[in-house]
Amino acid sequence: MPHKTDTALPPEPLSLKQRLIFALLTPLIIILATSSIFDYRLANKTANQAHDQALADNVFDLEAHIKKVRLPADKLDLTEEAEAMLRSSAPDMLYFAVLDPFGKVVAGVSDLPVPRLAQGKEIQFSDGHYRGKAVRIAAHQVNLNTEELQIVVVETTEKRKQASSRILTAMVLPNLAVILATMLAVIFGVRQGLLPLNEVERDIAARSANDLHEIELSGTPAEIRPMLLRLNELFALLRETVEIQQRFIADAAHQLRTPLAGLQTQLDLATAEHAFANTPERLQLLEEATARIGHLLNQLLAYARAETSGTTQCEREEVSLDHLVENSASLFLDAALAKDIDLGFEITPATIFGLPWMVQEALSNLIDNAIHYTPAGGIVTVRCGQEDGQPYLEVEDSGPGIPEEEVQHVFERFYRIPGSIGHGCGLGLAIVREIADMHAATVVLKNRPSGGLQAKIIFSGGSGRQNAVA
Repeated sequence: MPHKTDTALPPEPLSLKQRLIFALLTPLIIILATSSIFDYRLANKTANQAHDQALADNVFDLEAHIKKVRLPADKLDLTEEAEAMLRSSAPDMLYFAVLDPFGKVVAGVSDLPVPRLAQGKEIQFSDGHYRGKAVRIAAHQVNLNTEELQIVVVETTEKRKQASSRILTAMVLPNLAVILATMLAVIFGVRQGLLPLNEVERDIAARSANDLHEIELSGTPAEIRPMLLRLNELFALLRETVEIQQRFIADAAHQLRTPLAGLQTQLDLATAEHAFANTPERLQLLEEATARIGHLLNQLLAYARAETSGTTQCEREEVSLDHLVENSASLFLDAALAKDIDLGFEITPATIFGLPWMVQEALSNLIDNAIHYTPAGGIVTVRCGQEDGQPYLEVEDSGPGIPEEEVQHVFERFYRIPGSIGHGCGLGLAIVREIADMHAATVVLKNRPSGGLQAKIIFSGGSGRQNAVA
């Protein structure tokens, strides 16, 4: 048994807006981060230099005190007050030591880390650790009574850490604010800059599959205008193709109707000459076949014309639905009388914008279906009006209705319900669907509780193909 493999869908590509935001924000964030690092290092270096200067002042104070007492190195001793003054560096701890030329501590703390001094009179600074804490070490050589003494002052780094934290906070928060403000400005700018693209996208999205009118180029960005020009050229080629197809349909209709009319004329002549006097059933079959061919031809041409009319720039106009219903009375009255069907009309004024011949064709197909499938002595009612502000056309019959399991198929081309009466071609509701789609209408089929079918076309401001079954 083969194993079922899950095919991973490819990741969604980034939108143009996302690409622009990413392309703009990435270098800005890198620049701000780099600038913040360099600014922090510079500010931190300046603060450390200030603390080093303060530490150097302690060294000079100690040097001044040593030179003031003028004692030999081995007798140098600092009072508790002097040591307390030198150690006053809260919150840091300050330690010092004075060493004789032999490295012996003659004053201060005996276990301080003593750096190796280079020759010179400058104070030398270095980093180190003392009693488990990071410290800053300042060392200096002084002359006392012809002896070279070494002064070492060690200070913990709490103040330096606090200063670094304050500098970091003072720089990071403004930079974060700048980054956020920049992000908002970039997002807003990109969004505003892409508004014309959104307009083009909405225009294309609002089209039906058969809408091939040109895209308006005024106000569109120069970057996408070449692409829109190519699209308009493609639409023009498609419209030309459709026009050629429509001309072919018109020519084919003329060529097909002419021999069909000739055939009907020959049948009439043969009937007048009593050619079928002995075989009247053959004449009836011929007439029925001729009528079916004519009906199929008319419906094929109507379907092709409805399917292709949406691709051309047809001029729509105000269509009075009540006038269309009135016209249908004269078109189908004879067919209804032939089957003893009560054909009634309930007319309320209603108007839409569309193509009159197409709406008339949709209504004619609904009425023709109703008369065709309604048994003799039945009732067919044609209505028009407005319901909840939406114009509608409705044809109600007392026929067999549509089985629930067949409802999803009756809009398909050439589909006929198995076992249905008559010799229809299965194009009537397909034509109604195409015309309703072009007029942003909904086709609703509803079986009546008392028997029969209610077919309703509801016109609205929506778009796209909609078929409903209630």
